[in-house]
Amino acid sequence: MLDGSKYVHPKYPQGNFIAPTIIDNVTKDMTVYKEEIFGPVLICVRVQTLQEAIDFVNSNPWGNGCAIFTKSGSAAYKF
Repeated sequence: MLDGSKYVHPKYPQGNFIAPTIIDNVTKDMTVYKEEIFGPVLICVRVQTLQEAIDFVNSNPWGNGCAIFTKSGSAAYKF
């Protein structure tokens, strides 16, 4: 959705800078989900149910940070 890899900082055109990046529709078999990423990267996983979200996150052995975006306060609390 947003590729920060081609960004060139105006003050440091020869520098090594990665701008914010957003990767959507990520699945658990993708490298971007299985391996840790250092940088301003947001990966978005889409699921149908709250339980599917909980199971998905709990199946990752690394316990990386996660968030839920929902309109339901009770779903956010349970997650």
